[in-house]
Amino acid sequence: MITDLLIAAGFVAAAYVLWSFMEYGLHRFAFHEARGKNYGSREHLAHHARRDYDFFKNWEAWIGVVLVGAALFVPGWWLAGLVGGLSLGLGFVLAYFTYEGIHAIAHVAGPRTRYGRWFRKHHFHHHFAEPLRNQGVTTPLWDKVFGTLTVPDQVVVPRRMAMVWLLDGDGQVKPEYRADYTLRGGRAFSEEAELPRALTNLPPLLDDDVVLDLSDDREPAPV
Repeated sequence: MITDLLIAAGFVAAAYVLWSFMEYGLHRFAFHEARGKNYGSREHLAHHARRDYDFFKNWEAWIGVVLVGAALFVPGWWLAGLVGGLSLGLGFVLAYFTYEGIHAIAHVAGPRTRYGRWFRKHHFHHHFAEPLRNQGVTTPLWDKVFGTLTVPDQVVVPRRMAMVWLLDGDGQVKPEYRADYTLRGGRAFSEEAELPRALTNLPPLLDDDVVLDLSDDREPAPV
């Protein structure tokens, strides 16, 4: 019984590490560097052009993760029998669910922990300043390994795209978040206007007196 528990714990941990690597690789290469040339890339970059977050919008991703989890049963079973197979496969699906949960919560609710504070700054710098940096969503590990990590002192948020949890009743940054975030601009939000920049890995414009250039096809800054 104890041996099975140790096997299960080890394989679940391995599944989390495997997912974190895939999280980085998919996010960077399949989504951002593809620049809208595949379905997943277009859907992800459209996320960069939106204000809201829909937890179950990309149901195809959930199906894909379940299929990968099922496939991982085979090497897990070969290495450690039924317990290893189930732990590796289900652990991978659970790791993806954890990632989606953390990602969604960051967009819809403010931080309550030290990790939550770090994660939001890390992730929203990726959204609003350098889309080709901070590609790891839940961990900085692979960004450190591959040299794509930026640690911002403060995140500048376009007012039109500000997270609801960030603002007080007057539309200003809440006092508890002012050390980490500041607002710029004031134009009305338009997903159609934001999308061309998102598809070319350019961050949202910050100044409300600058008109979006929909023909902007500049290459993103090199990593």
